[in-house]
Amino acid sequence: MDDYRTIEVQTAKKHGATAKGTRKSIGDFLLDDNIQKPVNVKSNNVDKNNYSPNIISAKRLIKWLKQNGNELYFIFVNYKKTDDGVIVIDDSGLIPVQHINWECLTIEAQGWGVIQMVGELKIDKNQDMKGFFRGMKTAYEKYMDKETRKMAKIREMIKDF
Repeated sequence: MDDYRTIEVQTAKKHGATAKGTRKSIGDFLLDDNIQKPVNVKSNNVDKNNYSPNIISAKRLIKWLKQNGNELYFIFVNYKKTDDGVIVIDDSGLIPVQHINWECLTIEAQGWGVIQMVGELKIDKNQDMKGFFRGMKTAYEKYMDKETRKMAKIREMIKDF
């Protein structure tokens, strides 16, 4: 089992669940099999320089949250790799997606865009889903501006061909 999967399994167990996440599922485990509260575990090896880790596909998140009643939670885990295996240092606890402040997130180019962490985790417990999506709209506008500038440079480079 790789380090990421080990952390998912340990974190799920800590919350009384079983890690069942597959590539197609929105979360790594469900808090309640009946209510379907998916939890996505994001791990960080503190001994490495993790630059802008991917959080989730923007399109996938939008499609999921637009379905009435759907929720998504994250747990951010810091760990170390030792000779004895993976040691979890700490975790953020359960964070509803709408409480993650866009000051620590960005959207970068991959498909419709992928949400990435670009700084220390910032939580805003007063931010509701509407506020989260307003932040996403602003992030998308920045992303589109950046992509437009990139395309203009490419057009200029190939204009003579």
